Amino acid sequence: MKTVFIAIGTNKGNREKNISIALKLFSEHKEIKIVKVSNMLKNPPQEGIKSGYFLNGAMKIKTSLPPIELRAFCKKIEKRLGRIESRKEKKKKSRTIDLDILFYGDEVINTKLLIIPHPMLHKRYFVLIPLFEIAPNFIHPNLKRNIKQLYTELTIIPNYA
Repeated sequence: MKTVFIAIGTNKGNREKNISIALKLFSEHKEIKIVKVSNMLKNPPQEGIKSGYFLNGAMKIKTSLPPIELRAFCKKIEKRLGRIESRKEKKKKSRTIDLDILFYGDEVINTKLLIIPHPMLHKRYFVLIPLFEIAPNFIHPNLKRNIKQLYTELTIIPNYA
């Protein structure tokens, strides 16, 4: 069983319900055990997305699923909850749920379909704050610093409600 961290985000519809359903679907999978879920952070839209507030969090799971199968499962949940993904469209969109694999153990994966660790996680306060809550001592396999250090090094944390 691998220890995996997944970012959870939503900014469309009933955000609390979206997260609740996603967590329920993870918990029902026979090859996934949810170990810990962070509190959800309410924050303004980022990276050019025009929408209402986001709820973001992270979860720690144990799984025997290989990374590509876990990614497929995350995409299945996103689709089930109404996320529409278009590769042709580069415009950032609101989403009912967004599930990103942040870490898959200490593995480094760089393929066309999957990049782990997530390449931007150390620059995103809405990812680092929840990760800091559930895994402050986890060491980023590329940056060789733990989440607490990455959080401390983060220079801009905007005000959020």
